[in-house]
Amino acid sequence: MSTPRTPRAAVLGLTVGALVAGGLVLAPAASAAPSTTIVINEVYGGGGNSGATYKNDFIELKNISAAPVSVTGWSVQYAPATGSTWQVTGLNGTIAPGGRYLVAEAAGAAGTADLPAPRTTGTINMSGTAGKVALVNNATMLNTVCGAACAGGAGVVDFVGFGTTANSFEGTGRAPAPSNTNSVSRNAAGADTDNNNADFVAGAPTPENVDVTDDPAAPRTCPTGPIAIGTIQGSGSASPCVGETVTVSGTVVGDLQDGGYRGFHVQDGGDGDDATSDAVFVFSSTPVSLGDQVTVAATVAEFEGLTELVSATATVTSSGGPLPAAAVLPLPSTTEQREALEGMLVAPASDLTVTEVFNLNRFGEILLAQGGRLISPTEAADTGGPSAAVAAQNAARSIVLDDGRTTNYSTAPAQAPPYLTVADPVRVGDTAQLQPQVLSYGFGLWRLQPADGTAEGNEFAATNPRPAAPGPVGGDLRIGDFNVLNYFVDFPSEFGDNARGATDAEELAEQQAKIVTAITALNADIITLHEIENSAVLTPETPYRAVETLLAAIEQADGHDWNYVQAHEDTDVITNAVIYRTDKATPVGAPLAYNGPEFDNARSPIGQTFRAGDETFSIIANHLKSKGSSCGAASDDTSVGGAGSCNGDRVAQAQALVAFAETVKTSSGDQDVLLTGDFNAYRYEDPIDVVTGAGYTDMGPVLADGQYSYVFDGGSGSLDHVFASPSIVAKVTGLAVWDINAVESFAYEYDSPYEGLYAPYAFRASDHNPTVFGLTTDIPATAAISDPKPLRGDRVTVTGTGFDAGTTVQATLPSRNGAVLGTGVADANGAVSITFTVPVLLTQGDYPVALTAVDGEKALTSFTLRPAYQDALLIILRFLTTHR
Repeated sequence: MSTPRTPRAAVLGLTVGALVAGGLVLAPAASAAPSTTIVINEVYGGGGNSGATYKNDFIELKNISAAPVSVTGWSVQYAPATGSTWQVTGLNGTIAPGGRYLVAEAAGAAGTADLPAPRTTGTINMSGTAGKVALVNNATMLNTVCGAACAGGAGVVDFVGFGTTANSFEGTGRAPAPSNTNSVSRNAAGADTDNNNADFVAGAPTPENVDVTDDPAAPRTCPTGPIAIGTIQGSGSASPCVGETVTVSGTVVGDLQDGGYRGFHVQDGGDGDDATSDAVFVFSSTPVSLGDQVTVAATVAEFEGLTELVSATATVTSSGGPLPAAAVLPLPSTTEQREALEGMLVAPASDLTVTEVFNLNRFGEILLAQGGRLISPTEAADTGGPSAAVAAQNAARSIVLDDGRTTNYSTAPAQAPPYLTVADPVRVGDTAQLQPQVLSYGFGLWRLQPADGTAEGNEFAATNPRPAAPGPVGGDLRIGDFNVLNYFVDFPSEFGDNARGATDAEELAEQQAKIVTAITALNADIITLHEIENSAVLTPETPYRAVETLLAAIEQADGHDWNYVQAHEDTDVITNAVIYRTDKATPVGAPLAYNGPEFDNARSPIGQTFRAGDETFSIIANHLKSKGSSCGAASDDTSVGGAGSCNGDRVAQAQALVAFAETVKTSSGDQDVLLTGDFNAYRYEDPIDVVTGAGYTDMGPVLADGQYSYVFDGGSGSLDHVFASPSIVAKVTGLAVWDINAVESFAYEYDSPYEGLYAPYAFRASDHNPTVFGLTTDIPATAAISDPKPLRGDRVTVTGTGFDAGTTVQATLPSRNGAVLGTGVADANGAVSITFTVPVLLTQGDYPVALTAVDGEKALTSFTLRPAYQDALLIILRFLTTHR
């Protein structure tokens, strides 16, 4: 029976939403309704202490109804005042109206009196003067701190939190604290009003066990005497023998006693049925070692989907023998295939790839996959049925690798998670090299546990090593996109929740060092930033303090002069920003910020036109609504295969964005537009369809297919995009997603609870990977003529390409003192056509034609004229041919 931990969020694309770290619920419990049948009547936790009235702790129940109530199969459960690990004592029998059911718990070395004959005896030690006791209508161990969500669910019939530090209780206050000589018991009224403070008083203990009778024995499913473990496991998802006492023998194949799971896996020689597992988890503190032969007498139970033997008596019959051969764990595999191997020593059929490290820094877990890393369902396929099929495939070919411990490495005092060092990470894309494992189940997921209970034998080949720099992108201008993970220069101590980043100056220095290292190595000339403090909201008197602080650090690191676009989000505490090297790009005109209701729950787009080399273009920085919170049923798409929360809002924002881009084009007089940033949408989701449907090209799949900016829910995908308008697509020379953040553990972030893995390098500077792409700005214009040997008086057309869209171009004859042949305006693609009549007075020879734009861009072509008499003959011949 594994020690409970914070419940896990769903993975592998089977649900969509932000993963939120769990924590203790420091709130009163609220049961569904006051109990009208069986209540907790008295709790005594001083048993066995020096000077104690009784030798044992006890819990007394009472039937306050008018009818007998059977409690067979129920349990009383205890957890410390602030703990989430519950101890369980099973119940049996029927309590008559007014009857009392006495449960004796652990005895101590002292105490003066024995309890009157108890109905049931358990092993719970209710140490201390504060704690929590639950009466549950089943024997399943509670798996939370048992706050508000627990007392009204999980089969909880009654609940009492006692003592001043109990972190959950019924009603407005806790019951009083017991002592060596006092219990807490219901007041004279005896009713349950769901208010522990009002219902309980402290006083001398008065334990009773009266009017409790036996229930008829339930028919057995498992035979008595020694049996095969396969008989206990059965071929279904749960044992057919739950609640029955059984005896089994076998080999210890998994020793998880020391890491907090408090038990071991035992495997026998099999029952000849491939559909039933030959191993089971034994919840026991009896010391055992791998290879020991043991005989176990215990009760069959189910805990969160795992068949277990509890209340076990284990006897080691021989020590240190060989382990059985590991069974092959097929991946992909069905639930039924995994059920047939539950608890057994297994080996995956092939190498497994690390596909997520989200829980590595917390619980020592890594998600592994057969056939390479998983791809987020809507990154791989259209929403609905196709992406739901991908989600199912992802689940079938993946499994959690656990570390054999229940430790939460991120809670104080923080500890180093397994596998990681500053210079040697485990990254998504690495290959697992595993020691022997047992197949277990917990928290809704199948998981591999190390047979020896430690992570030390597992290794990882660096098949996705840390890249020192982004891949090559070409071009003569580099443009980057970087989510700076709530870079704030103001702190919660002054601004509360509005300051989302570092908690103090020391943390800010660590965060900034990583970001600056990454941005410097990105070697970009223009960068769009996201999740940077909107100082205009926090400190209006210095509206750009955050971006100015970051730029000062960048300038100190790279020695270049940087500036920023003076525009920001209107209301949110984070904003988009655009920064640029002043020697590489020059702003053209004022920036534009979208101001519309579509972005009330997101960050408004910011647009700026730049001139670099021969090119004028505009860039718009974006950060659409996240998937992390609901926007209502009309907007959310949280079905399997859906696009997640707020999909409708992101669609409206994408529509507003493409309309805003038209405004930017009009303002700049240029059709070249780039849309960059965090769209919070994967490749095949509706907001992306809106943008591509407006004529923009998603450059990532074109130039960097298979490179992803984000890892979530086990899958890799790109929430961050670079979209190019038709006129600028050909000028984008390359794109690289720099794989430094999303594939790395949170343990490397500046705010990781464990400081021992911090380094001021670029890795895990954020949770999104940055993107960089190249742009050709020195594009020579070209010119061509429709007829290189025209006749005098012919109409010919000279066509030019590579001019700035919307610019005026003039065709001239340089050899004739720049005589003007005509003018035209370059279209959205930078092309222009000018038709003119070849002057009849020109003499024989070659005549260059120049196309010259108002910005100075020039291209040359030419035509050749024959002697005049030849033109005359060709004109006569042409006339005769056409009039024959």
